Amino acid sequence: MGTPVVTPRVDEITGAAIQIEFEHHELHEGDKFNAHYEGAVTNIGEETAIAFLTPGASAGRIHMTIDVRADDESVFEFRENPTVVLNQGTAQAPLNRFRDSDNTSAIKDQDLVASNSVSTYDETEAAAANLAAGGAVLESETIAIAAGPPFGAVANSQSRGQREWVLKENTIYCVILTASTNNATMHEISLNWCEHVDKDFVN
Repeated sequence: MGTPVVTPRVDEITGAAIQIEFEHHELHEGDKFNAHYEGAVTNIGEETAIAFLTPGASAGRIHMTIDVRADDESVFEFRENPTVVLNQGTAQAPLNRFRDSDNTSAIKDQDLVASNSVSTYDETEAAAANLAAGGAVLESETIAIAAGPPFGAVANSQSRGQREWVLKENTIYCVILTASTNNATMHEISLNWCEHVDKDFVN
């Protein structure tokens, strides 16, 4: 049996054979997205959050990194399948990071179950949704110890090997920031992900 001839994949924008990093290529394909939320809490134990429902297999695997910031001590949690009270958040459409692409995300608003949407929660909405109940805690980290504003404390995705998650299909996820002090605290959550379908790399 002879050696099969493999035609290299070609990058859509540059026309070059793909030798760039996977994440960079996914951006060029229009399959990278961002959702962002920023809000203030006023007392200890109050939360801000983003929650969403991942799509089924045909829409692609979600490869996600999470960046969070706070200007006073807070706890970051990433939960899988929490028990969430529905219809408490605010729908927000993710942004495609390739700004000329017409692709939309298959991630769904956890409340409305509508594609191309996530649920964001201010402190009132988060309390009503009971976000930190049940499910598996995939990641938990205290941030902003002895850090000064603005956004002095950071848990970020600079090291992809340590920060990236490949998420389950048809599963609720929630990223929560909880204030650890009685000071007014600003929270920021940024999700970056690609929606990779295996057929993208079939010759």
